[in-house]
Amino acid sequence: ASGFSALRMSRHTGGFCLPPGTAWPWGTAWAMGGEYLAAARFLGVAGLILLSGTDALWFPVGYTAGYLMLLLFVSAPLRRSGAYTIPDFTEARLDSRAVRRVTSVVVVVVGWLYIVPQLHGAALTIRITTGLPAWVGSAAVVVVVCLTVVAGGMRSITFVQAFQFWLKLTAIAVPVLFIVF
Repeated sequence: ASGFSALRMSRHTGGFCLPPGTAWPWGTAWAMGGEYLAAARFLGVAGLILLSGTDALWFPVGYTAGYLMLLLFVSAPLRRSGAYTIPDFTEARLDSRAVRRVTSVVVVVVGWLYIVPQLHGAALTIRITTGLPAWVGSAAVVVVVCLTVVAGGMRSITFVQAFQFWLKLTAIAVPVLFIVF
């Protein structure tokens, strides 16, 4: 649904790519928070605590500090430069197509390392909960993401991430409130 509502606002290619300054700042912040509060982080930290005890609580501190460094040293200069992507930024900053190509490869490799566990998790979830073949879960995730992007571009992804932020924040807050009260 968010993809199709974003499609109405994306009347041209620039609107599809969500150029700087066209997004609602709070919505963008919620989207960034939604990405930061990824389910993989919750599950990963829970698993680390199960394996290592409370010593593993330093991992969330570490990636929170890393996130702040990312905002300070990557996001801020990227936004000031007017570039849409890190490869765009490196080419503009260093005036080199070769550096852009290397940066593009690095971005794709990092993205691949991020998406493969997500697809594997979806495959396991579908297989365990429904008994369907594991590939169905991965295929379902790919289809839903592709439809969302095609329907409304980066604006729709921003809406989805902002919604997920509030959903995840609620998932954290409700148990905490039960524990406190």
